Amino acid sequence: MEELEFLVNMTIMLVSAGICSVIFNKLKMPPIIGYLLAGILIVNVLEGPFKITLNGEIIDNLSHLGLVMLMFGIGMELDIDKLKNDGKFAMIVAIIQLPLMMMIGYVSGSFLGLTPSASIALGAIISGSSTAVVAEVLKMQKRISKETAETLILVTIMEDIGQVIILSMVTPIFAGGTMGMSEMTTLILKIIVFMIVIIAIGVKFMPRILDWIGDNTSQEVLLIVSVGLCFGLAYLSHMVGLSMAVGAFLMGVTLSRSKFKMNLFDKVEPMKELFMSIFFISIGMKVVFGEFIDNFGLAVAIVVIFMLGKFVTVFIGYFVGNKNYVDCFSCSISLMAMGEFAFIIAGEALKTNVITSGFYSAVIGASLLSMIILPLISRYTFRVVDAVEEKKPKLLCSVGNWAFNTRDRVYGLLQSAGIGNRIRNNIYTVYGSIVSIIFIEIIFTSFMDFLLEQIVSFFGCDRSIGFMLLMLMNLLALFSPTLFLVRSVKGINKALIEASEKNGTEMDRIYYGILQFGTITFVFVIDLLIMIVSPGPFGYVYLISIAPVIIALLLVYFLYARYKYKKGEDILDEENRRK
Repeated sequence: MEELEFLVNMTIMLVSAGICSVIFNKLKMPPIIGYLLAGILIVNVLEGPFKITLNGEIIDNLSHLGLVMLMFGIGMELDIDKLKNDGKFAMIVAIIQLPLMMMIGYVSGSFLGLTPSASIALGAIISGSSTAVVAEVLKMQKRISKETAETLILVTIMEDIGQVIILSMVTPIFAGGTMGMSEMTTLILKIIVFMIVIIAIGVKFMPRILDWIGDNTSQEVLLIVSVGLCFGLAYLSHMVGLSMAVGAFLMGVTLSRSKFKMNLFDKVEPMKELFMSIFFISIGMKVVFGEFIDNFGLAVAIVVIFMLGKFVTVFIGYFVGNKNYVDCFSCSISLMAMGEFAFIIAGEALKTNVITSGFYSAVIGASLLSMIILPLISRYTFRVVDAVEEKKPKLLCSVGNWAFNTRDRVYGLLQSAGIGNRIRNNIYTVYGSIVSIIFIEIIFTSFMDFLLEQIVSFFGCDRSIGFMLLMLMNLLALFSPTLFLVRSVKGINKALIEASEKNGTEMDRIYYGILQFGTITFVFVIDLLIMIVSPGPFGYVYLISIAPVIIALLLVYFLYARYKYKKGEDILDEENRRK
């Protein structure tokens, strides 16, 4: 009887997914949309009016299998050598936009009235893009070059790696509401040790072991051992408190170093495709029409936040990476589809009651909307670019030309002065330090009451002593990123002074402009930190009241920076004339 029930379940799921995928393929939409829609139809139509009941336990087990195989395949597709050679730019984009999307999600979640944990979950959910959907859209976008398309795929891969790290970091936060101080400390330590062991030892020695097995046995044995190790590492990952997706991904990365990688990938790919479809079907089956309709406004809000945030942050990443405005615009559009990790992170948050089933339905709805919208708007990307080039709006072109010309000039002079790499590395450290400081303050401020209760319970002290200990912990947590921040700013200043002494007037202009830019930037960072640590979480009224102020300050900041830069040029020109 159980065998027949399993066959019925598989038949309904796969046939439904196949029909939906064929329909969406005709509409030039990615098959993943068909899988999700099939799950939604199964639970709301077949199990509703038609009274066809599927076994939830069987579906959950197959879903877990699909998740493991999906992440195993993503890890195997990762070419570490290619990332070393060609992934520097993709890494820059990911490093810039992932933390920014996390912060956008956190602030937006607070604005929507979510709890601190749910706001962090929202930031993690919207941080990445879908590799599968982006790849399908790029096939239709004929004006994007092969090199640019490959770079975009590399960006999504770097986002996947970043979201694995994010998932590892937010797991203790998701579990924090049900754990004590000692249990949480133990969990964090186990996760750190697990990640160090797998990355430091597994990646170094496991490929050699697999190569030996491949050389001395058949390919079938190698496949069995590899998949077995994948499930074993997924299990260990689950045991230490991480998602099983992390362990499966790390095992895939380990196998990507083996010389038998392509043979293994060809054999694993069909299994991955089969069980991956079941994973996405099971995700769709968690969406109830009633909950989705009730939370449709939230789904629209999430997709708007995601698409606007993704466009802005990717544009910044491409701008900093020294790409032209056409690449900045077109590539920012091409990444506006929520990624597979959105479902994984949302599932982990739902399992630990960080988010509600209604919010989960809204996330799935937002993902579907973004996947449907992206192929539609990507068709008009270059029409917009052509229209801007043809009509040349005065204000837009003036600001854009000034920004891109200034960037090119600054980069060129820094490189010619021989300090380009020094400046770049220090700027990355400054950026990372600022992001770390902001996240530390978000955690300590958002979870202040919870952390205080845990400290009081763990040490057996009163609340005043506990609060002092909490502030000391906050101070110690801020010490390292603040130290790196100060050292990097000094390093930038020193490099610019040395270059100015060697190269004269042109570098003096750059030094003066960056000095003014840096001063005002630090003012904004300090203001932001004050806002974060101010009493009470971000609320609807609070954000509405300060939004015009923030916009006005940003506008004044831009105009003032441009004015001071021009003034500095005039002063230096006058000094040169006097000389």
